[in-house]
Amino acid sequence: MTVARARRRGATKGILAGAAAAAAVLAAAADFGATRHGNPETGAFRIESAPRGSCAQCHDQHASREGTPTGGPFESQLFAPNDNALCATCHTGAGGFEVYPGFAPWERSAHAISPSMVWPGPEPRARRSGDAGLCLNCHDPHGREDGAGAIPALAAAREEALCLACHDGSPADDVRSAFQEPFTHPIAVSRRHEMEEGGVPARYGSGERHAECVDCHNPHREAADPLPPTAPTAPARITGVGRVRVTNGVAGTRPIYQWAGPEETAFAQEYELCFKCHSSWTTQPAGQPDLALQLNPNNPSFHPVEAPGRNRIDGRAFTTGWSAERMTYCGDCHGSDDPLARGPHGSSYRHLLKKEYATVSVPTPVAPTDLCFECHAWDTYANLSADPSAHAASRFNPPGTAQGHVFHVAQQGYSCYSCHATHGSTLYPALIAVGRAPGLAGYTQTTSGGTCTSSCHPVRIYAASYPR
Repeated sequence: MTVARARRRGATKGILAGAAAAAAVLAAAADFGATRHGNPETGAFRIESAPRGSCAQCHDQHASREGTPTGGPFESQLFAPNDNALCATCHTGAGGFEVYPGFAPWERSAHAISPSMVWPGPEPRARRSGDAGLCLNCHDPHGREDGAGAIPALAAAREEALCLACHDGSPADDVRSAFQEPFTHPIAVSRRHEMEEGGVPARYGSGERHAECVDCHNPHREAADPLPPTAPTAPARITGVGRVRVTNGVAGTRPIYQWAGPEETAFAQEYELCFKCHSSWTTQPAGQPDLALQLNPNNPSFHPVEAPGRNRIDGRAFTTGWSAERMTYCGDCHGSDDPLARGPHGSSYRHLLKKEYATVSVPTPVAPTDLCFECHAWDTYANLSADPSAHAASRFNPPGTAQGHVFHVAQQGYSCYSCHATHGSTLYPALIAVGRAPGLAGYTQTTSGGTCTSSCHPVRIYAASYPR
């Protein structure tokens, strides 16, 4: 056998081996012609000499094309080395729904630069450590299918199964365990999220409620913050996703809503992400509060999520690090009760709260570890043994009387919830709430305090200062 003939036979064997490997890959894949890469009308189109969406758009077993050396053949008979640069040949700019922001922003993301961003397997197979940061860790260019059919976005697995394959403590932060808690965001609602749902309020409303990982996180943009952000600026880990902006009117009125797409990363606020589901922008489940209405800075009182608070509290009535000027994130109260798990993924407390918050109809003693005392001083509001100067920091502890916070909380065992709204009040200052038992049946503000009609005692007039 001549040397030339041996070379041809070896090349033929290499091509056949590559074809066999490709066939094995495609056997586990979805219908390639129905994928975004393989669609004959909208699929990959790198070269004009081959049909759109054909295998030849990515695979080329020749060392040259039309007389121009390709440098190949490369792995799997690809036209270039099998790395992100190959993907970037076509995926240079942002995708149609802006979820993929383009190659340059992606290169700065945590998933692109992390040495531990390697698909762990077993299905599809685990990738090599040298594949860290490759698009192939999350995407199969031929598409895949599971029991529910073709997996969208050429992803290696469907919805949360893709993210939790790594985010189970190794190699990435453990989020999986948070979703085993009694109260979680509804990631288990399958096949409701779609990339193109965008600013369609009904897609987040009753009957369509879902909270897939990508509703709150953009894996192509998510990154570490160079410096800790301050409220309400959204942390980098939740930028690059759609959100809802508000223009507020007078207290008690529905704000004007405006959808902001994933590409609008400038001036992203954390609460805008929450408003996709927790506001009247969409149709909420019965009984769920309209947070956009309650957090309106034009209300008589509100927690300072959108703007600094109006009813300024004495600085001594806060815990260390908090003040009347400091704003708060939704995530300061809502999140995992495990301090090692970040974000409102799951909690053992209702409403995805980080700590206990009593909302019962009988007197229930509170403890220094309760949620409110993360920010508000225990000694001021609930510690009967504290120095009287600490009690004086409350506007509702009249000297020489047994009427104030400490009396109601420490001696009578009433929780903060009995008399106070959680997010904001469209009617009263100081987050006063009425209609709860035990609690207030009515309240009238006066120049020196207020008149309370209570479920516990006759009408009383209290001296307090509630600056507006």
